[in-house]
Amino acid sequence: MELIIKTLDGTLHPLIVNPRDTVGSLKTQIHRLLKVPVHKQKLVFVNGQTTTLSDDTKLLCDYGLQSGSYVSLLIVEHPPINPPINPPTQVFLINEKGKSSTYDIKPNETVNDFKRSVEQRERVPVNQQRLVHEGKDMTTGKLSDYNVRAHSTIYLTLRLRGG
Repeated sequence: MELIIKTLDGTLHPLIVNPRDTVGSLKTQIHRLLKVPVHKQKLVFVNGQTTTLSDDTKLLCDYGLQSGSYVSLLIVEHPPINPPINPPTQVFLINEKGKSSTYDIKPNETVNDFKRSVEQRERVPVNQQRLVHEGKDMTTGKLSDYNVRAHSTIYLTLRLRGG
């Protein structure tokens, strides 16, 4: 039977297959024809309803494919095999002028590390910074010790100098 493989750009590619071929063998034929790696192929058949050809061991006829059926080829990018265990999160800093900035922090980041980041961006020396989160002065330890989490707001005020 002849299947029509439709790519996202609308190009049609006729392909002769046996109804008793598996989805896996169809993907191999598509790889030979279009050079799309098998692991990046997602095949979708629309026949009144959308059906993803997800089981590589299943026969084409089991999905109801017939000669002249259109199969859409989607190319998928898989996420990295080893994604970061502790991805950075974002917090907000409101400076002494009321301006808000977004900072990416790591889960185990210390208050001193964060103060150095603030110094670089806000141009306020570490020894003049007073950071407050949920009413608590952040002096030492980790940000997580102060319950800082994604989308928390930290307030920056300046220490009074003099004596």
